Amino acid sequence: MRRRNFTPKIIMIGLFAFFAAFLLYPIWLTVQGGFESRDGGFTIHHILTVFRDPILLDGFLNAIGIAIGTTLACLIIALPLATLAARYTFPFKGVFSALVLVPLILPPFVGAIGLHHLLGKYGAVNTFLVDMGVFSEGYDFIGNGGFWAIVFIEALHLYPILYLNATAALANLDPALEEAAENMGASQWQRFKQIVLPLIRPGLFAGATIVFIWSFTELGTPLMFDYQTVTPVQIFNGIKEMNTSQEPYALTAVMLFAAIMFYLLGKMVFGGKAYAMYSKASVQSTLQKLSPLKGWLAMAAFTIVIGLAVLPHISVLFTSLAVEGSWYKSVFPQSWTLEHFDGA
Repeated sequence: MRRRNFTPKIIMIGLFAFFAAFLLYPIWLTVQGGFESRDGGFTIHHILTVFRDPILLDGFLNAIGIAIGTTLACLIIALPLATLAARYTFPFKGVFSALVLVPLILPPFVGAIGLHHLLGKYGAVNTFLVDMGVFSEGYDFIGNGGFWAIVFIEALHLYPILYLNATAALANLDPALEEAAENMGASQWQRFKQIVLPLIRPGLFAGATIVFIWSFTELGTPLMFDYQTVTPVQIFNGIKEMNTSQEPYALTAVMLFAAIMFYLLGKMVFGGKAYAMYSKASVQSTLQKLSPLKGWLAMAAFTIVIGLAVLPHISVLFTSLAVEGSWYKSVFPQSWTLEHFDGA
């Protein structure tokens, strides 16, 4: 008689218990706090307060706006790069394909710190523009455009997620479908719109969902920009009042339910039709070799995106090596030192 192997079941039970204790239970406590009255009963007063309070409502709408802006920016950045990587060959493609993923391992709030040194009123960019005669005095890009600065930093941090999903989806397309459409007289734009885009939509939706929820709940970057009117920062500021106020619990519950609803809505709108059964390539597509000029343009596209993504982090590195006060109203630090690392 064969002995039954209970190891997989034990592992599954252990994993379920772990996630139930350290993930589901804390979430339940938070959601419960948002619906709990002062006497311990059930109420939706705290939830309604989030939508009645203009400041909290503005924070919620700003969080949605940042998430939408970041997702669209990531799509604009990632899709062209993914198309180049999946369908064409050009010089140093392997190097660029690796470097384009580097921003994913760089914390965005560090980039936010670096962006202050670059785009601050007396930062490197303003100094350069003043020296070139574009501005008569420095313009406070951070203070006057905090919302868009957050979108900019988060998009440059999260675009590799969409890039990976789009590249994988494009690689799985059957080239015979596009060849058939081309033989029938479809233009390149028509092929992309009517064949490629519907087939890669599930992959794009998967990546966009991660980007949207990540940027929707991002705390570090808005904090670094001192952008207070956004829900994650409002929750963070309300932590010290959790013993006396249910507002942080209500905000967290609203954000959690909103994230779930946005996912379900996106699933219905963008992921409703499943084309996966048609999208798996039956034959391997042949990569097209770009002409020298187009190859240089492709390298330039990767270089610009990678450069913009790592530039704020390079700014942080320069700041750590600059003598205090030497990087003020100048494009580069005027003097360097390693003394800051002695106390680190």
